[in-house]
Amino acid sequence: MKARKIWSFWIIPILIVALLLTPWIWWEVKPDTKLQVTILDKTVPNTTYREHKGLVWLLNQQKYTKVNGQRYNYTTDYYGFFPESNDQYKVTGLPQDMRNTDMIYVADTYGVEKAQYLQANNGASIGTDDGDLSQGMLYGGLDTSDVQRIRTGVTEQGVKTLIAEFNSLATPTTASVRNQIYPLLGVEWTGWTGRYFGDLARGGEVPQFLTGDGSDPNRWPYTSSGIVLVHEDGRVVVLQEGKQIGEQGVQAVLTAQGKALIGFDTTVRYNYWFDIMKPAERTEILANYDLGLTQDGKQKLQEAGISDTFPAVIRQQHATYTSYYFAGDYADHDQYPFWRRYEGWDTVKRWFTLDQRGSEDAFYWHLYVPMMKAILAQTAVTERR
Repeated sequence: MKARKIWSFWIIPILIVALLLTPWIWWEVKPDTKLQVTILDKTVPNTTYREHKGLVWLLNQQKYTKVNGQRYNYTTDYYGFFPESNDQYKVTGLPQDMRNTDMIYVADTYGVEKAQYLQANNGASIGTDDGDLSQGMLYGGLDTSDVQRIRTGVTEQGVKTLIAEFNSLATPTTASVRNQIYPLLGVEWTGWTGRYFGDLARGGEVPQFLTGDGSDPNRWPYTSSGIVLVHEDGRVVVLQEGKQIGEQGVQAVLTAQGKALIGFDTTVRYNYWFDIMKPAERTEILANYDLGLTQDGKQKLQEAGISDTFPAVIRQQHATYTSYYFAGDYADHDQYPFWRRYEGWDTVKRWFTLDQRGSEDAFYWHLYVPMMKAILAQTAVTERR
């Protein structure tokens, strides 16, 4: 009887420990898959590495390794801008030989502004959205060499998948370089970028180059939530919540092709920068943005020459590879949780991360991670063409 009581006392703790350990053991015994991903990120003003950190976390969580069997490291396994101490830095270009590369991922090519980098290195807090080019760029923009090496990789060296996301085509990349890469991605930039802001008031999240310094109160009279659209020629369109848009913000909505890719349906808010792209012929739209426009909002976009719906994810099948364009800053993720060594952790996060106003994590877990998992899996089993 006493032994039975002792066993009854310990059974629940043992089951809890077993339940917690099983996903970790499952992850540890799961075999690695070799998948060489070449990452280009020119926007690394500090050591957060956030523009490609979300991608590297997923590669490691899904147990993809480099061809040499080593796991990916977000501080070293990319090409672009590398911050160093004492205001120093180094840059590396894409490799000429990508015959062992399975995927090219262009995470961000905006670059690093001189003032931004110096302030970050001196301990000052500065965001990546300030957009003040008056001090000049240290480094940035997609260039002809990048495009040539990407083209050679996907057409001659067996790279199977090409992915690019915002900001890879907008300012400061020149129009001539954009025209070179458009056919490789199956997209064309309209010149418009945008973002949802929870507070449009001057002095908040909205960049000062839009709001001004306050000397002209009529320049920026907005104080509610809303979406700001900016054209490269300087035009600005503001859609205010309660007037031109509803409370839903910017939502990414899967199409039938998108649902087929990830295996389920999801609609989720997207709260960061996006660009408005024109898809080429023979492309597939995997997701669209829905702004929740009122009739007044639709009229305002029509007057600016902007469609009331536009693509969030574009896919195109080419002769030797498949391209994807993510019209947003999707791999941008500041966290790198230990739970990458836990099988199914991405699904747990999707279940328990609420899709709500202001959430920066919901889009990552609800749409980016499931879509990238599917793309990575397809790339891993695709034969070189």
